[in-house]
Amino acid sequence: MADTPAKPRGRRPGGADTRGVICRAALALFSSIGYDKVSLRAIAREADVDPALIHHYFSSKSDLFAEVVLDLPLDAERLVADVLSGPRDRIGPAAVAAFLAAYDAPDGARERFTAMLRWAVAQDVTQRPLSEFMSKEVFGAIAERLGHSDFKLRGQLAVSLVLGMALSRYVLPVPTLASIEDRVIIESLGRAMQQLLVEEW
Repeated sequence: MADTPAKPRGRRPGGADTRGVICRAALALFSSIGYDKVSLRAIAREADVDPALIHHYFSSKSDLFAEVVLDLPLDAERLVADVLSGPRDRIGPAAVAAFLAAYDAPDGARERFTAMLRWAVAQDVTQRPLSEFMSKEVFGAIAERLGHSDFKLRGQLAVSLVLGMALSRYVLPVPTLASIEDRVIIESLGRAMQQLLVEEW
């Protein structure tokens, strides 16, 4: 029996859209089993590419997720670093402000975020890739870097805070909440966010 040819390493030959193949495989996995359970190796197997190719195109799983699911240039690591670069007693408001800034980023960011929220509440699925991503890579990461052992719980509670606000402001708008200025949202929710991410319980 002839040996099975080894899968070639590196870029796909013949000018194939390797990056697009990776994105489509990632989107299928994120949508079907959620953010947490997807690994870069699983995406590589789904796309039938060498795992090194994913790192060639994307710096991390969160970078890949932001592009294929959110379709946004959302750098989670930079966002976390920016929030933590300010005074400790303003981390909560800074985190809320960062979320609003990402939501209102140019080039249709709000529309894509809102579409993702509508999809998440409408689908009968157990996995919520948007909330999982934000919990792990953004809010949970902030709590972890601040030294909290219960950072996973804190991240999930923080996500519930901002996504609840987003649903009430953009998807199922509560009139007053939909019309007030961002600074009011930042200061009011910021106090709750400070308790969730920074303060000892």
